[in-house]
Amino acid sequence: MRIYLDSRDHIVLAERFSEEETNAFEAAIRGGSHELVFSMHNIMECCVPLIQPTNQNSVMKILNRLESMPHVYVAEAKIPALELMEGTRAFSEGREYGVVDPFVARFDEVVSPFNRPATHDYIKYGLAHTIFELWQEDPRLFQPYTSESRQLETIRDHDRSRSDYRQHDRNFSKTVAKDLRLYNIVFPQKAVNDLAAWIWVSPNRCPSLRLGYEVFHKIVRNVTDSGEESDIPDFAHVDCVPYVDAITLDRRMRGYVEQADRSMGTKYSQKLFDDVNEIQTSIQNAA
Repeated sequence: MRIYLDSRDHIVLAERFSEEETNAFEAAIRGGSHELVFSMHNIMECCVPLIQPTNQNSVMKILNRLESMPHVYVAEAKIPALELMEGTRAFSEGREYGVVDPFVARFDEVVSPFNRPATHDYIKYGLAHTIFELWQEDPRLFQPYTSESRQLETIRDHDRSRSDYRQHDRNFSKTVAKDLRLYNIVFPQKAVNDLAAWIWVSPNRCPSLRLGYEVFHKIVRNVTDSGEESDIPDFAHVDCVPYVDAITLDRRMRGYVEQADRSMGTKYSQKLFDDVNEIQTSIQNAA
C-alpha cells in the first residue's frame, strides 16, 4: 500500500512521536510491505523552518528519519501532463484510457519532473542533501505561497461572478483546452470539446484532472469559503489521491474531496484518513 502523509503528519511521525512510536509505525509499514509517498509539497512544507537557521538541524533530522523508511517519490507536477497525453492518445486511437505512472526514483526527479536533473549522474543523492542544496540556491522556495494563493483567489472570484458557475460540467472543455496549451500537447483544436466530453463520461479518465476540477468547483460553490494560503499545496496533495492507497488531508480539503467523491460516484473517500495515527490503526487491524 502506498501511503501519502501531508507535511503535518510527516513532522509528527519524524519529530513529535516518541522514538518508540516512530519505530512502531515503521515496523507496521515494513511488516505489510507498505511504503510512504514523498512529493514536492509534502516534503517541501516540512522544510519551512529552514528560513530560521537555528532550525536546520531539526529539518535534517526529519528528512533523514523519513528517508530511512520504505518510500517512493511521486512527481505530482507531471500528473496533469501525463494524464492528458494518455487521454489524447486513447481518444485518438479509439481505445480506453490506460494507466499512467507518475512515480520516480529520486527526489531530484520530483524537483525537475520534465527535464533531466542536474544531479542525475550522482549515484547517491539523498533527500536532505537535495533539500539543502535547493535551499542554498534559492531560499524563496520555502516561503509561503502568497502570490500563487492570490492568483488562485482571483480565479475563484472570477468563476463565482459567472452566471453559469454552477454548470461546471459545461465549462470543463475550457480547462482541458487550457491545460493542453500549458503542457504543449498537440491536439486538433476543433476536437477539444469532443475530447473533454469523452473524459467527462468516466472519472477514471484523467482522474487527477477531473478530481481537482470537481474539488475546485465545490469550493467555488461555497461562497463563504474565502480560501487559505495552504490551498496551493493542498491542491497538489489532491492531485495524488487517485495514485495512492491512503492519504491524510486537512479537514477542510478532505471534506471537499468527499463531496466530489459523492458527485462522481468514485471511491476516493475510502482512501482518506484524519492523521498518521488513524492510518497506523488501519494497517494494524488489517494485519
